[in-house]
Amino acid sequence: MRWPLRVLFILLLVGLVLPALAIDENRIGYVSFEAVRIQLNNGDARVEVDYTLDPGMNLIILLFGVGDLQKKVERSLNFPSLKAGEVGPSHAVFTIEGASEDYGNRAYWFPPHSFGVTFPLVKVNAPGYMVAFTRARAIPKGFGYFGDLP
Repeated sequence: MRWPLRVLFILLLVGLVLPALAIDENRIGYVSFEAVRIQLNNGDARVEVDYTLDPGMNLIILLFGVGDLQKKVERSLNFPSLKAGEVGPSHAVFTIEGASEDYGNRAYWFPPHSFGVTFPLVKVNAPGYMVAFTRARAIPKGFGYFGDLP
């Protein structure tokens, strides 16, 4: 009689532990990342991030502010000089000055970049150029583009 109870207990334990061990590559803490869009204008960039929060976190962020959320989003993007414009419960906007190297004569180079998480969707737009990746942890190759006319 004890043997079936032990097997049932072990199966129950495995059923509870395995989901906890599953690592979501698109998560940092209570934030699940969905998409990042990078719009390049001359050498600067506007970065928009979409994400969802675990249930109940909206109230905590409302009460205590977006400081921790902003740090998690910044860590996911992994750019050294982000400037926050807007951080909300499902969307954030940042700017990066000097995101691309300026080669003069309106020519720019956006280097390869690694993120802190795997984004289900990454889109990069530059004047005359667009690239998209799915399940991307990086923009594997840099690319050149021309900026706007003065």
